[in-house]
Amino acid sequence: MTTYRPVQLLTAALSLLLASGVTAQTATPDALLTFSPLTIKDSGGATLQRATISYQDQSYQVMFNGLGVGAPKGTLVKVQGEVYGLHDAADLEGEYVSELADAPPREVSTDDMWLDSVRGVSLRLHTDNRAITLACGSDTVIVKFGWDDFGWEEEPDPPVE
Repeated sequence: MTTYRPVQLLTAALSLLLASGVTAQTATPDALLTFSPLTIKDSGGATLQRATISYQDQSYQVMFNGLGVGAPKGTLVKVQGEVYGLHDAADLEGEYVSELADAPPREVSTDDMWLDSVRGVSLRLHTDNRAITLACGSDTVIVKFGWDDFGWEEEPDPPVE
């Protein structure tokens, strides 16, 4: 009778997995977010508010409350995002926090931000410019459909003299 050690069995199993081509897969986003570009006007940063979500061949305007961006004055800010766990467009609305106690495991880097809702929807926001910092302005970020649901208006451009 042949006796196999656990290490030999583990090595054999690992070899079979590698030979079969099994690799880790990245989840496919359910929707995509694109924020309206903005230019940083002063050293205090800016509020990131307006975005468009593309979900199931439809585009929806959404408004964020509680999300900020910091970058050097004059920087053009372009932020994109992916939405995971979205099964109904209505589930996008609500409160998000930057980290839930039981948040799903994922890769995190210094140039992105993850937001999670209690409905199981996760947002990954990112930019391709490492000079830009994304940040929550409070404990929660609120997302609503429409661009004027919070009663905010675009800052008017100063008059040209």
